Amino acid sequence: MKKIIQILPSLDNSGGGVERGSLDVAKKLAENGYDSYLMSSGGDMSEKYKHKGVKNIYLPLKKKSIFSIFKLRSDFLKIISELKPDLVHIRSRWPANCFNGILKKLKIPIVTTYHGTYSGNKNYFKRNYNRAMVNGDKVIAISDFISKEILKFFPKEKKKIVLINRGIDTNYFDPQSINETRKLNAISSLGIHESPHIILLPGRLTRWKGHMVAIKSAKIIKNLRPNLNFVFLIVGSHQNRESYKNILYKQVKRNGLESNIIFSGSMIDMPAIYTLADIVLSTSIEPEAFGRVSCEASSMTKPVIASNLGASKDIILNNKTGWLVNPNDEKDLAEKILEVLDLSQEKKDLVGSNARTRVKQNFNINSMLDKTLNLYEELLQKK
Repeated sequence: MKKIIQILPSLDNSGGGVERGSLDVAKKLAENGYDSYLMSSGGDMSEKYKHKGVKNIYLPLKKKSIFSIFKLRSDFLKIISELKPDLVHIRSRWPANCFNGILKKLKIPIVTTYHGTYSGNKNYFKRNYNRAMVNGDKVIAISDFISKEILKFFPKEKKKIVLINRGIDTNYFDPQSINETRKLNAISSLGIHESPHIILLPGRLTRWKGHMVAIKSAKIIKNLRPNLNFVFLIVGSHQNRESYKNILYKQVKRNGLESNIIFSGSMIDMPAIYTLADIVLSTSIEPEAFGRVSCEASSMTKPVIASNLGASKDIILNNKTGWLVNPNDEKDLAEKILEVLDLSQEKKDLVGSNARTRVKQNFNINSMLDKTLNLYEELLQKK
């Protein structure tokens, strides 16, 4: 049985695509007869697929310290010498910098996944730190946008780059799977009693997700259409982001938007939440490496308005499968929201149908998992 280890900082539920993607691949490996391991600092999702045969290895990778690197490398070498993995997949810069050298000496194939734009590539020292992500045998780019970013700074590594679009479960994010009970439970959990236009903004509370520009656009909408019954529903984890949440709350209060903005925190049944939305926003003011919100909402056939930057441009075809707006531009966003609200239901349905078709063809999870396992097999056969 071939042993494959994936390495990432943690498996906290408050994380994002790195954690979810690693878990999905780990499960697929176990189901396909591989010995599947996840190495991380642990977290509340670490046991998620234990019943499927996924094994966990604890190593304190969340804290980066030059003082701990020698012990970290020593512990890693002991684990690797004992397990003798056939391939290692590293999903973060810190473990790549710590362990690439050891794995190369042991002639163990290395796959890395380039999950983000990684700031600082124009800085010599930061670029050397980031370079660890292209020093393996193969580098997975999770979107066409990320593939171009890698080539911009590391053009000599072109032959190593493999484009495997991040994928979502289009069966889970399927409007046909949502019954009336799930819809009613979602409405009840949000405390929405009337029937306003719901503009949904999913994503954890962090500045670059652009919540502030969304709130400012809500003020413009209220000024332009004082009789419009609408709510901006902001769904996402507040964990460790209290100061930013307080800044947003103050902005809401300052603009008299208390009845127009709802902060729900994390919600479990996101497909049901999506069904309530008239429009879904992705207002990031920095490039998205993948654009999960745009993908999930498109799969749910919902009208999506996204910032015209990063991987959102890979997912959204403007005026065909959604709409793109200038990033960090509340006026452009407000005008586009009103424009989409005014569209006929027939036009919205057509855009939604096109969007789901595009996601199923290009960004579905089964394709991502198959391509990842095929890449592993390609390297294992060369070993």
